Amino acid sequence: MPNENIPRHVAIIVDGNRRWARQRMMPASLGHKAGFDRLKEITRYALAERGVEVLSLYVFSTENFARDPKEVGYLMDLFSNNFRTIADEMNERNCKVLFSGRREGLQQRVCDAMDYMMDLTKDNTKGIVNFCLNYGGHAELTDAVRAIAGEVKSGALDPAVIDEKTVESHLYCQLPPVDFLIRTSGEQRISNFLLWQAAYAEFYFTPVLFPDFDKGQFDAALAEYARRDRRMGGDTKKK
Repeated sequence: MPNENIPRHVAIIVDGNRRWARQRMMPASLGHKAGFDRLKEITRYALAERGVEVLSLYVFSTENFARDPKEVGYLMDLFSNNFRTIADEMNERNCKVLFSGRREGLQQRVCDAMDYMMDLTKDNTKGIVNFCLNYGGHAELTDAVRAIAGEVKSGALDPAVIDEKTVESHLYCQLPPVDFLIRTSGEQRISNFLLWQAAYAEFYFTPVLFPDFDKGQFDAALAEYARRDRRMGGDTKKK
């Protein structure tokens, strides 16, 4: 494949696991298992082979707690049982693991696995995997505003100096802006994902369900990104 322009920060809305299972007359749990296996493959491929520096993965939203409790419980089992394996591999590859989202509502074993991953990889420097778990863009901005308001109230922050960098410094993770946002399964919306960070992102919607979103599909998405003309509000055409 030609050495096209690779986005620095790629974000993926992991979608279609349940539909993938229904199409095969399988329980939703097997769809989530297939999706998680694919997630591990794409994470490895994006960072190690395609040169993506930051990969943000929308694996569980704040709204997903409204699903059937058995399905939520299975997902929590999936996270807690697999995160440590991912952490060990990311550590071997010198990649850092981060989490974006609220810890409230998550089972303690999931939080323990998250802490293990972050602590193990905190000094790594070759790429970042950002798992967005119990995440919502509205929640992130609300939490940021609440923290800023607290600093103003305590006298630690002058309202007159609040700017975009102030907001960014209070987001869950301090990461570069999203360059390329991918959503699988055919839905064409961003579903409350990285609202601040994706302000100037290129969007890519594919009908492929996430368990089928393999390396070839990821390469096709990157090829489409390379064809885009990112003006960022300006004009990139040569005069």
